[in-house]
Amino acid sequence: MEDNEYSRLEELSGSDFEIADGQPDIKGWDVKTDSGENIGDVEELLFNPQTRKVRYMVVDTDANDLRLEARRILIPIGVAELHEDDDFVVVPQVAVTHLENLPSYERGSLLTAEHESHIRTTFSSLGAAGMSMGAVGSQPTEDFYEHEQFNQNRLYNRRRQETNPDKLLPETGTPDDISTTSSTSQNTLPEAPKQPELPRHREENDLP
Repeated sequence: MEDNEYSRLEELSGSDFEIADGQPDIKGWDVKTDSGENIGDVEELLFNPQTRKVRYMVVDTDANDLRLEARRILIPIGVAELHEDDDFVVVPQVAVTHLENLPSYERGSLLTAEHESHIRTTFSSLGAAGMSMGAVGSQPTEDFYEHEQFNQNRLYNRRRQETNPDKLLPETGTPDDISTTSSTSQNTLPEAPKQPELPRHREENDLP
């Protein structure tokens, strides 16, 4: 499974992509429980540059209200929802035990199948996002990211959607364009208040 997507996820910062104009850049936003307790803040986003889809939020729990250990954890993008009015992210139905059970994430490290399966299993009891695909094996299959936990459109559940929910990233640019782009070019991620889109090439390709 060397070609599985989990081996190709990248951090948005430092990549050739950025959030598209009009879409909310949630990096730096607080992440909270339904009751308003702070879990941490979004430090980074992990995405696949080929599909231009965000898969995880990297959440730094250094400043939290739940007495969690200060570390970085990954929360699948489809488990979170933007607050309907304010600039923070909500993780519905999450409990302290879910967060404590998540493995730590080291920036720049390569994710393994075991790490990702652990995350998905941890969130498997969280409402619809965790119950739609049954048990998770130790080795992700090719349809691993078809799970609702990775459905970017869920991020906008609480906000009015004004664009096609199926498109998280702009259609401009191709994988070839991306691979040949120089270090001075830029990719831009999609615009938010409407539908989730991934980063795109800083000048021509948008991602959610």
